[in-house]
Amino acid sequence: MALDSVQYKNVFDLHYEALYGYACSILMAETYADDVLQNIFIRLWQHRDSVKTETVKAYLYTSVRNECLNHLKHKGVQAAYAKNTMVTGSESHESNQAEQKELHEQIQYLLNQLPEKCATVFYMCRQLEMSYKEVAEALGISVKTVENQMSKALKFLRSGVAAYLISIVLLFILKLINL
Repeated sequence: MALDSVQYKNVFDLHYEALYGYACSILMAETYADDVLQNIFIRLWQHRDSVKTETVKAYLYTSVRNECLNHLKHKGVQAAYAKNTMVTGSESHESNQAEQKELHEQIQYLLNQLPEKCATVFYMCRQLEMSYKEVAEALGISVKTVENQMSKALKFLRSGVAAYLISIVLLFILKLINL
């Protein structure tokens, strides 16, 4: 025999408190017990035609147990995900630091490969923050020569760093694909 609305209310009134205590004992907290019971009683109403009044108590207790275990399992998955995200985040930070160090080393390597005159002009303009005119006067060359040397240095650095950055981007894309 299926449950009607009067029987449903009687079942609710008769079993709610005991089921609440049962849910709290499994969950070890009252926070989610109301949500679990609400889901169970909604499901009971939705399946009222197939649940027999003689087995309703067993149905309710089994449903509460299963719902609580599913809830705990879901919380465990969330905790594992959060932990993994924190670990991945710190690994990502360490990876970024390593990549920045590698990029700095690559730039330093490229600077060491510049011809002496070009490297001197680049150093004076970028590191000492001298103007092209000041560099030209200090080295006894024309401003146009300083411009040409800086252009040559920047072009060389861009090409060297671009090749390096393309390989870093490709590695990053491969990491994303493998996730």
